[in-house]
Amino acid sequence: MDSTKIEIPSYFLCPISMQLMKDPVTLCTGATYDRHSIEKWMFTLENKSCPLTKQPLPNTELTPNHTLRRLIQQWCVLNSSAGVQRISTPRPPLDADRLNKLLLDMESFQLKALKKLRSVASDSESNRRLIASSAAPAALISVIESYEEGCCYEVATACEEALGILYSLPLLEESLDSVATSKCVASLASILKRGTSNARFHAAMLLQTVSRKGLGRLVMNANGDLIEGLLEVLTDAVCHKATVAALEMLTAIASDSRRSRMKVVQAGSVSVLIESLPDQTPERKSSCERMLCLLDVLCECAEGRAALASHAMGIPVVSKKIMRVSNLATEKAVRIMWLLCKFAPCKRVIDEMLQIGAVTKLCLLLQCECTAKTKSKVKEMLKLHWKSTSCISFVNLRE
Repeated sequence: MDSTKIEIPSYFLCPISMQLMKDPVTLCTGATYDRHSIEKWMFTLENKSCPLTKQPLPNTELTPNHTLRRLIQQWCVLNSSAGVQRISTPRPPLDADRLNKLLLDMESFQLKALKKLRSVASDSESNRRLIASSAAPAALISVIESYEEGCCYEVATACEEALGILYSLPLLEESLDSVATSKCVASLASILKRGTSNARFHAAMLLQTVSRKGLGRLVMNANGDLIEGLLEVLTDAVCHKATVAALEMLTAIASDSRRSRMKVVQAGSVSVLIESLPDQTPERKSSCERMLCLLDVLCECAEGRAALASHAMGIPVVSKKIMRVSNLATEKAVRIMWLLCKFAPCKRVIDEMLQIGAVTKLCLLLQCECTAKTKSKVKEMLKLHWKSTSCISFVNLRE
């Protein structure tokens, strides 16, 4: 019999999720919830009141309701013949003494202790918050900093475990600052280039978290290795989330200053972006938009425009994205072409835009809904270079 057809006693259901409670805990208000649901309510959604009583929460202590858990387990056993699975007894919450022992064990049994710490961190949000507020992040960052090119398998595996734990934690500002140091950034850059898929994913996501909290120090320590590592994440298409994180980081670095923008261009980013853009379907428009945003930033310097114009696929790929992905993608593609036409208007570029149909697309764009700024750039390009071209004879180019 399907367990979903069995009527579950209402007091066994979590008031938030309305699912059978696996680890019932009681708040200071006296209301009982499943641990996972109430931790999400308080910590992830940042609600400050009890969802059932609406009372404000003076503290977030969660008391295990052992009696209710045993009743639920007994009910599961009684209905096992109907397909109900018995819930396992949850592990006790992490405390300071147990955490300190794990950190001490890391000195002698590093990999074993890291795996245990990762397992404990996956148990609950309260465990992760306790780990994040302890000396654990500093110890984990120290493990990551031991990663270097050619390091042994044990060191690489330990770094991967440490990265996975750090990625899962709600890190405090002090810990994020430690990740942004030049030593840690250098290790993360090496992991982005040579680590396993999981390690590269966690490294990219950790760097994204750091950049969102405060970019200054991270940009200061963003060397060529880090930029190359982020570009390799794009080239290898590690995963969609890692791609978005890498693009966000590269855009932030390039937007910081002309010097930073030059570093990103010199690392070969324009070619990587051009060759990655054809694979970005409308279903993955966020990464396509971010690639065009980054290209836009890079084309603000002469070196970026030269790299785009000299690439055989450069202008055709950018032109193809007009009216194909989103309004933002169209806006950025038009601005990239405008930068080429205004600041690098060589005859080859102008002729190529006409031959591949980019000019026809620009004309069509004037008949569609788009921002006034975009239309202004389109009109400026057409008047500068193709005013007498037959394909635009019907277009009104008056301001």
